[in-house]
Amino acid sequence: MFYWSAERGTGEIDFLVQMDDKIVPVEVKAEENLQEKRLRIFVQKYDMKYAVRTSMSDYREQEWMVNFPLYYIGNLNQYYQDTKYS
Repeated sequence: MFYWSAERGTGEIDFLVQMDDKIVPVEVKAEENLQEKRLRIFVQKYDMKYAVRTSMSDYREQEWMVNFPLYYIGNLNQYYQDTKYS
């Protein structure tokens, strides 16, 4: 796992996880505040096909990102292998 920060410190991604030959950005939110501006910018800048946010909110899938409840994050690898993202 790695961490990414913008050159001018204007944003960061909490984790970069390698899944097979792909890199998956993971943003961790401690509450239900689900603003994903930094994550969206990162995904667009590096033409990522898949992103993960984990938070206190329920499971939610969007076109470019999936939100996992914090308790479910341990299943990320299995989810990745079972979905269209693999």
